[in-house]
Amino acid sequence: MFEAIAFIVGYLVGSVPLGLVVARLFAGIDIRRYGTGNVGAANVAENVGRFAAALVALGVFLQGLLPPLVARFLGGSGATVVAAGLGSVVGYGWPVFMNFKGGRALGVGTGMATAMVPAGFFPLVATYALGAILRQTSLGTLLGFVVYAAFVFYATDSTAYRAGAILLLVLIAVRRLEGISGDLRRGPPVKVFLNRLLFQKRPEN
Repeated sequence: MFEAIAFIVGYLVGSVPLGLVVARLFAGIDIRRYGTGNVGAANVAENVGRFAAALVALGVFLQGLLPPLVARFLGGSGATVVAAGLGSVVGYGWPVFMNFKGGRALGVGTGMATAMVPAGFFPLVATYALGAILRQTSLGTLLGFVVYAAFVFYATDSTAYRAGAILLLVLIAVRRLEGISGDLRRGPPVKVFLNRLLFQKRPEN
């Protein structure tokens, strides 16, 4: 019961489209009609400005951090904490307030990861940074959640947190693969699948 409530609350928090709200406040535009059409910080930076994008990035991180953190503060079990975090990630990826069309959930996922096992933030972000240095940002972010899951298995014996780390990785991967069915008809399936999953590359027209 508590886990279901935590998930629903987390989902509603994650569903708030901060990029859309910030873009309207700062520039009076619907960010979905500009650039990539994404409501994330990168598109906001490109079309509104860096300060607005920084607010979005921080806000999205907090969307993933606060629900599980509050659940823990209120004395919730590990399963309740994980449910609140997963709700936020699902809400961001499939938001009810945007017809279930959301973002990649990296920022909100980072927030959830930090709330579950705070020390895991450092290997997660270090892997992000390594990917950026090697100019493989997409690969670095995905591997960051793989490294985080491995860290959780090493650092804690909590079944709930271990399951949460795996489910978080699965959700990040699923977001990358959304709409892949059409791409699979435009090239070798294995190559198309790996390019989408690892590098977020789509077959050329």
